[in-house]
Amino acid sequence: MRHSTSYIMTAHTASAGDMLEVETIRKVVKTINANNKQTEEMSMRFGSINPKTLPRYRVKLQGRGPRTVNAVNDGKYPRSYDQSLPLKHAEKVDVYVYTL
Repeated sequence: MRHSTSYIMTAHTASAGDMLEVETIRKVVKTINANNKQTEEMSMRFGSINPKTLPRYRVKLQGRGPRTVNAVNDGKYPRSYDQSLPLKHAEKVDVYVYTL
């Protein structure tokens, strides 16, 4: 079981289908955020007594794959990418959707 409730999926960067699914998730989150903003503006415009702020969401991709080899190839200290692997070196990415 995953520890994060924000985890959505793992996508392989070499798979066009997986990366298309990641783009779909990003577009859906963008649309939800735009709709929430528009709904808030409409409730303010029409004088709602208690205007509610609706949540905004953020998509985060966390790179997964070999770290030491990529750090050395980039001319960095071998442990440079221990906390976060740049997406350009990722073999897989974990997709998270966070509430802001």
